[in-house]
Amino acid sequence: MSLKAFIQKNNTDKDDQIMSSQADAIFENRLRAELHMASKGKLVYLKYISIAACIGLIITLSIQSINYKQDKAALMAILANDSAGARLEGVYHFDDAYTKEDQQIIDTLVNILHHDTNDNVRIATIDALLKFPDNETIRTNLLAALGTETSPLVQIKLIKSLSFLRENRAQNPLKKIIENEQNIPIVISNATLAMNNLKH
Repeated sequence: MSLKAFIQKNNTDKDDQIMSSQADAIFENRLRAELHMASKGKLVYLKYISIAACIGLIITLSIQSINYKQDKAALMAILANDSAGARLEGVYHFDDAYTKEDQQIIDTLVNILHHDTNDNVRIATIDALLKFPDNETIRTNLLAALGTETSPLVQIKLIKSLSFLRENRAQNPLKKIIENEQNIPIVISNATLAMNNLKH
């Protein structure tokens, strides 16, 4: 039998369809297997990437925490320095570098506000504390300082700061400043202006 006759005898439409269906099924199964393997590989890859990212974040946060603690310790030491210039630099550093409230540092600055002997340090401290205008400890201590401060420059800074904060509780200490004839005219005029601002 010739090759042509053999092909004609054994090649039917039905056989073509069967072969085609079998080939399609085999191809589909292989494709699924490949995609499944790729998907599993991708998931494993993503898992390792996620773990590496988490480890990197933990390391970064740990380094930042160490750096913050070291910086804070250095700042606290500077704020306690005997030199007014050093304390002033410490206050400026806090004002420039710190964006989050740290109660220990704020308490130290409040102590400086009430007890430091240098007017410039106290004025810079007021500016630094104003970074956190909603902090009740800061607002209360600015009010308390206004009631006890005797330096005209610091008084004026406190008056302007409390006026800026729209702190209505400042009205009583402002009234006392206005009524105290021992205060110099510029302090009284600033207190009067602040009182008017708070009333409106």
